[in-house]
Amino acid sequence: MSVKMWMLTNLQMSAPDDRSSKWRPFSLPAVRRQGRPGATPNLSQMAPVLPELNFHIVAQYSRRSDMNGDFGTKDDHPSNKASAAPMSTTSQRNFSGPLAVEHPNMAAAPVSPVSPGTQWARPNPHSNPQSTPNNSKTSQYIDKITSENDRLRRELRAEKAAREDETTRIAAAKTKAEDSRAELQHLQVLAETNARAIERKDRKLEEMKALLDAEVHRRKVAEGRAEEALKMLGDTRSETQRQLATAYEMKQLADTQLETAREGFKRMTEGYEKKIRHISESMNELRKQRLEDSDKIKRQAVVSDQLHHEMSRTTRAEGPLVNLMEEYKKEHRTEMDHLVQEARKLKDTLPAKEREADRLVQQLEQTRDKMKWVMTQHQRQQDPRPLEQRPQQQRQPQQRQQGYK
Repeated sequence: MSVKMWMLTNLQMSAPDDRSSKWRPFSLPAVRRQGRPGATPNLSQMAPVLPELNFHIVAQYSRRSDMNGDFGTKDDHPSNKASAAPMSTTSQRNFSGPLAVEHPNMAAAPVSPVSPGTQWARPNPHSNPQSTPNNSKTSQYIDKITSENDRLRRELRAEKAAREDETTRIAAAKTKAEDSRAELQHLQVLAETNARAIERKDRKLEEMKALLDAEVHRRKVAEGRAEEALKMLGDTRSETQRQLATAYEMKQLADTQLETAREGFKRMTEGYEKKIRHISESMNELRKQRLEDSDKIKRQAVVSDQLHHEMSRTTRAEGPLVNLMEEYKKEHRTEMDHLVQEARKLKDTLPAKEREADRLVQQLEQTRDKMKWVMTQHQRQQDPRPLEQRPQQQRQPQQRQQGYK
């Protein structure tokens, strides 16, 4: 049991630098950046690092137990322990659980090809209940040692299997490392080639930049000259266009004035012609009217003579008619004055008559109401029944009387 505890406490199952030994992905841009002039590639970042094997544990373990069938104690002589063959151990492994088991039943697994499954099968005299009770402690101790030895052998077989697996992995890692180194050398050669090509391209790029700067300068100078020429051409063109526009305006003004003069002369000519025609027509009409007027004057003279004779006759008959008219006017005026006076009298007497008529109407209404009241009282005295039991014809006059009141 102490050997097991010592193995578990002293064997280093995992190291903090195991992660650094894993394969890192290859990056061609990183190699190109590292392969440029003035930069050396970092080999630790491109090639895998093999794990370190802690072989110093073998010597420590060999001094304690040879694990080949002999079990030593602290009372044994050191020379006997040193004479045992050293045990080879595997590299450090990650402690992620119990050790691997080759066979499902390690206790029943074969130990050697000579006596498979029977080398450690010893008879246990203490298993018989009829055995001597004095050997119980010794038998128990022997059984304990036997079971411990079996367990340790199982662990040894598991450790050997793990060591073989680790050896296989190390061989594969070495092969992979060699391939990686070869690929790294190839990539370094490619990186150097690319670096030289990049240098050539950089020099060519510098030359092209110089040519581009010269071309840009030449183009700027040419553009400046072209701008000056365009400016001069624009000034000349604008001056020419201004003069041409002035000439066009003057021409249009002259054409307009010419058209205006032509139209004015034409209108004046037409006006004069119209006036001449109108004057000639007027003269013809005047001549015609003159002839007609001479005829009218003659006829008017005859008519005036006739009217003169007629006027003399009417003046003689007008005197009696005027006297009759004066008499009619006087009579009419006297009649109108009489009618006006009568109207004034009627106007003065009419309000008094209207007031008298209103007073008479009020007196008549009061007399009627009194008579109705007397008749109602007389009916009440003759009929002692209440008003609700009276006939409808008797109640209607009473309702009318109350309504009049």
